[in-house]
Order: sequence, then C-alpha cells, then structure tokens
Amino acid sequence: MKPIIKQAFITAVTAVSCLYMAEWFKLPQPFWAVMSAIIVMQSDAGATISASWMRLVGTFAGALVGGIFLALLGNYVWSFGVAVGLVVLICAFLRLIESYRIAAVTVAVVMLTGQTTSPWMTATYRFLEVSFGIIIALLISALFDPSYFYSKFKK
Repeated sequence: MKPIIKQAFITAVTAVSCLYMAEWFKLPQPFWAVMSAIIVMQSDAGATISASWMRLVGTFAGALVGGIFLALLGNYVWSFGVAVGLVVLICAFLRLIESYRIAAVTVAVVMLTGQTTSPWMTATYRFLEVSFGIIIALLISALFDPSYFYSKFKK
C-alpha cells in the first residue's frame, strides 16, 4: 500500500472513530476532538506522539490563560489581546515554542466563542475535547504502527 493511501485511510478511520466516540461520551462540541485527532496524525507513531504532546501542552496553557482572563477580566478586546500575548510569552519562557500557536488559538476559542456556560467550563470542555481527540489519535496510531511502541517498551 502506498504511504499516502495508508495515511489517508488511517486519518479517515481516526476522524470517524473520534467523532463516534466523542458523541457517545456526549462531549458538547465533538468537532474539537475530531480536529485535534486529525491535526496530530502523522505518518509514523513517533511523530504523532510529538505532535500530540505539543498540542496538549499548548491547549492546556491556552485554556488556563483564556479561562483566567475571561473569568477575572471579562470578554473585552484588550483583555483578549493581553491574554494572547501572555500565553505566547509563557510558552516561550517554558521553551514550548512548538505550542505557542495552539495556545493562542485556544485562548481565542475560550474567550471568543459564545459563552453558554461559565468561563471555567468552557476552558475545561475545550481541554477535554482536545485531549480526547489526541488520545484517540494515539490509540489508532499504536494500532497501525505497533512496532514503534513495541520498540520503546521492549527494554
């Protein structure tokens, strides 16, 4: 099987599996889980793990900063701008350069989407939905590339 055909198949299986499971668990916005799973899927398990880690850390930072700013300062253009700038600086300070973009996007999602629940619930749901998508991607990656995981845990 050509690598791109295999990747297309694995990505499609991941997206559909993630959507079914996210809906089964009644996640409020399952599309975030699906998008996260698709974004982290790579051609090999090692790259998927690396992408997953960076997305998870960035999402956590963005959800935390976005939730804090929304809860304490409200939904204003200036507070949004400060939150985005701060989360980028936090990622840079922690040497998480690969995570700053997703952290800033998560701040935007938390602060700019319609608020039907508390800021903390919005931030928590976003983190859980993204984490769920990442977990599904990692499980399917392990299913289709078990040799990578076997070699890491063989020792």
